[in-house]
Amino acid sequence: MAVMCDVDSTEKCEFPALYNFGDSNSDTGGRHAAMTEFPPQNGETFFGHPSGRFSDGRVIIDFIAEDLKLRYLSAYLDSIGTSFRQGANFAFGGSTIRPPGYSPFHIAIQISQFVQFKLLV
Repeated sequence: MAVMCDVDSTEKCEFPALYNFGDSNSDTGGRHAAMTEFPPQNGETFFGHPSGRFSDGRVIIDFIAEDLKLRYLSAYLDSIGTSFRQGANFAFGGSTIRPPGYSPFHIAIQISQFVQFKLLV
């Protein structure tokens, strides 16, 4: 189900969930969960503990989630103790649009993961 909002409308948009695809610019822990642990400061400054991110703080998808009043997205590949009720993040650091690349989780794989995810929820 897609939710569309008219920018000229005075109606409030409601987004029940948010899904993200991409690379390290929006990876919230996918690469960390699938491949390797990152050394500190991987999110410690903002979150107060290692978060598995390439950055030491929030990434753009975090600001979008905040604005929509949703929880920060958990990495799809980091499913232990995670709730995907308000969405999931399929982004993976080093991903490319076309295979092969630095990451095995290029965009086609991320979309395939999303399709499988939709079948389970």
